[in-house]
Amino acid sequence: QMAVRLSVVLLLSLLIEATAFISTLGTGSCSQSAKLSARRGTCMARRKVNLGMALRDEDSDDDDEEVPLAVKMDALRRMQSYKSMQSGETSLQSGLIKFSETPMEVSVKDLRDVLADIEKTDFAGQEPFLLDVREEDEYSLCRIEGATLLPMSQMKTRFDEVPKDKTVFVYCHHGTRSMQVVRYLRTKGWKRVTNVDGGIDQWSEIVDRSVPRY
Repeated sequence: QMAVRLSVVLLLSLLIEATAFISTLGTGSCSQSAKLSARRGTCMARRKVNLGMALRDEDSDDDDEEVPLAVKMDALRRMQSYKSMQSGETSLQSGLIKFSETPMEVSVKDLRDVLADIEKTDFAGQEPFLLDVREEDEYSLCRIEGATLLPMSQMKTRFDEVPKDKTVFVYCHHGTRSMQVVRYLRTKGWKRVTNVDGGIDQWSEIVDRSVPRY
């Protein structure tokens, strides 16, 4: 009987160990399967990303190929020509570039000196043209003496009123609108036109404090 009991206990212990071993194998296989699934998912995601990038690259290449080279070169030449006109450049037949003697922009002190020189000397017919491009309500508040009003809002229909045979000093409140007008006039063929940096606000602060500020 003792032998039988020992045999039963031994058999039960073997069964318990076998069950534990089998469960361990099952857990390991499940974890390995999960790891393999995760790796496969990562690989698939990477493949999708790479495929999407490749498709986008192909689309961009197709877009570039849709625009003919001649059209691109023509657009580049137009842009360079526009910038040259704005900066006062003139292309000569020799291939050289001649720059306008009139700078794109001057300070209020420069304008003051020019006007002072005109008063001291006889420059009949060579007086500069002072152009105020603010609106009428601003002009009624204050102005630089001798200036002609031509609002920027009317420039496209009245630009031919600006003389070409004189140096034109353009000013506004702070110098932003007047610079736009200078660039616009240069594209229309005006070469002796320049912006007054700081506008009438700087003129009031630095040159003539009797001119009201607003």
